[in-house]
Amino acid sequence: MKLMKNIIEEKLKKQFSPEFLIVVDNSHLHAGHSGSKSSGQTHFAIKIKSSQFEGLSKIAIHRQINNLLNEEFLNGMHALEIEIIS
Repeated sequence: MKLMKNIIEEKLKKQFSPEFLIVVDNSHLHAGHSGSKSSGQTHFAIKIKSSQFEGLSKIAIHRQINNLLNEEFLNGMHALEIEIIS
């Protein structure tokens, strides 16, 4: 079984061919909070830079990323922090 972090990285790389990408599992920081599970893999932060985002608003970029990762949200991901690097 693949880690959620690896699935997120693979999808982002395939869709956006980023020049820079970091995906961090921050689930341990949210233990006991709403949406957290003892197994973790629920809260993630990404930093991404992609030429495909040029000319798009931050809202449009966030929508694209959230739509791409919709299946992960349905499968237990609770929160995703997105930082777009220009």
